[in-house]
Amino acid sequence: MAVRYAPLAGCDARIVGKGDRGVLTVNSAQSPARRRFSLAHELGHWQLHRGRLMLCRAEEIEGSVAEARGLELDADQYAAALLMPRYLFVPAAAGLKGKPPWTMVDALSAQFQTSLLATALRMITLDIWPGWLVCHTRSGRPFAFKAPSVDDGGRPPIEVDHRSAAFDMVHSSAAGVRSHQVPGDVWFGGAQRRLAVEHCRAYPPDRVLTFVRLL
Repeated sequence: MAVRYAPLAGCDARIVGKGDRGVLTVNSAQSPARRRFSLAHELGHWQLHRGRLMLCRAEEIEGSVAEARGLELDADQYAAALLMPRYLFVPAAAGLKGKPPWTMVDALSAQFQTSLLATALRMITLDIWPGWLVCHTRSGRPFAFKAPSVDDGGRPPIEVDHRSAAFDMVHSSAAGVRSHQVPGDVWFGGAQRRLAVEHCRAYPPDRVLTFVRLL
């Protein structure tokens, strides 16, 4: 497999191959962390889906507009396991136990040279932060993923609730990280008598990512 970096329009990476040989092109305009994930994502397609015709649009890597996206999810999981292997990632996260989730993400992202989103998703997948990671934009909720240990007692809202700090960040393009306790039904319809903790972070250009769980 030959790898090259060049400007690409409409996609982050692509593979052209025949048999056991191929050329993998990664969009050179992306950040280094994004390029690494795109490369690993395409290697996942090469290993898992060789022979199929596919084109990975930018929004289909590290968090698609569709929650169940089949082959793209397979490639994302392959890339995450390759760049952030469990046997290294879990001990590294254990050394940060007790810190706020976005502080953990910042430290792990720097250590593994991965994007904030890929790192946050890995924390959810490996149950390091036992809650949800939810993405909102002005158009709704592109995705929401929960840790394996979390009971499936309902999904976060499609439209972000006005009582959440995420609402102001989505609609006013506020930056930074905001952490709050809010009524449980801000995030889960049947949790009126409980509290939830939310940690919201702006993720340019137009997304807000929230770690949230019921207390």
